[in-house]
Amino acid sequence: MGTTLRRPDGPRGRFMLGNTFDYDRDRIGFLRRAQQRFGDVFRFSDDTTVVLDPELIHEIFVRTNSDFFAESPVFARRRTVARRFQDDAPRTMISRHKSWQGMKRSVVSAHGARLVRNFDAVMAQCGDDDVDVLSVMKAFSARAVADFCIGGDGADAEAVAEAVAEAVSAAAGAAAEIMDRSVTPPFWLPQPTVLRVHRTSRRLARRLDRVIAHRSASAAAPVPRDLLDVLLAPHGRCLSEEAIRDLLEVVLRASHGVPGAALAWAVRAFAQDPGLLERVRAEAGPARAAAAGAPVAASDLPYTEAVVKELLRAYTPTWLMGRVVGRPTSLGPWEFLPGEQVMFSPYLVHNDHRWWSAPDRVRPERWLIAEQPHARYAYFPFGAGARVCLGSQLGLLQLTLAIARLADICDIDVVDFPGTVHPRALFEPSGLRARFRPAAR
Repeated sequence: MGTTLRRPDGPRGRFMLGNTFDYDRDRIGFLRRAQQRFGDVFRFSDDTTVVLDPELIHEIFVRTNSDFFAESPVFARRRTVARRFQDDAPRTMISRHKSWQGMKRSVVSAHGARLVRNFDAVMAQCGDDDVDVLSVMKAFSARAVADFCIGGDGADAEAVAEAVAEAVSAAAGAAAEIMDRSVTPPFWLPQPTVLRVHRTSRRLARRLDRVIAHRSASAAAPVPRDLLDVLLAPHGRCLSEEAIRDLLEVVLRASHGVPGAALAWAVRAFAQDPGLLERVRAEAGPARAAAAGAPVAASDLPYTEAVVKELLRAYTPTWLMGRVVGRPTSLGPWEFLPGEQVMFSPYLVHNDHRWWSAPDRVRPERWLIAEQPHARYAYFPFGAGARVCLGSQLGLLQLTLAIARLADICDIDVVDFPGTVHPRALFEPSGLRARFRPAAR
């Protein structure tokens, strides 16, 4: 590379404030306006570039673990993390390999019965009152993923999983307060939100350490009951307890907010289109079978799975993703240095008329035809490539079963929903309130 780097153009922003002020007022609108003016690649700031071209985004995914990397802690300093890239990569890949074994369909499907029981328990707590839908669905998703990760061990497993779910909810909520901001405060700042992140993260780590230590001291299960059993299995390269805890925490955190937001969007979609609810209800039999212990896959409910895929397209909860540059590299004609950030938006790509037919309409049927319903690389709600979300298969099953169960047992009255949604860390229907009544038979 020469001494002068090739950089894309971008909005200049305000004096001393850059683009942060205008971005925070309307994040999606700001990015769309910048895209219209500067194209699919533009500079947001001196160290951040936004990429909205599906081909280039796919290239970033493919080159993750070589030129780009992700999954840095909330308070990681980018250049410090970049220097650790080479040291952490081998352990990360071992962890991901063993975790993929735990995400195989046979293991995930066996989780279905407990998942449906957890959903029924959470919905029963709603009673006859109108409730905050997002909070209810996040409570379920935290409970469900904790059960999948550590819920198969003994008589007190449910209580242990519930305690971990509470710790995950607290830690994820504290982190979201920080991630909602455009500018991350220093990790050492004695600010209440920063201290809350540290406190809740330590609490979650302690709970996981206790669970891992207890399971490590017990006899190995002949058949894996949950993800922790898979990670502790002696075959292959063994992981340290610290590596296991780190990986469990990644899965627990990632499977908390996103499924909860997607389920809340499903509630809104059902309320807006009762016919959609009836079509899902008509194929809910496998969800009932799962409640009785029968193994089930998302593909056993094809229309409901199509609804899930469409909701993840139209209302992508992880609406903005990013990678950090690990070494001097280029992307298309542009050049980047270690520690810089590249951001991209699944939501904007998923709702771009160039890549989709009628993207402003919720049409599950687009997923039930033989042809791919989008341009190449234009759908990535869980990421892609080497760093695809570890919980993608689990998340798809959880959402499919939960949405089928919701349609099967509930009629929905939406009480309140603000017309405009402003995404922060996640794109989620904040303010949605509804009443869930037993479904009329």
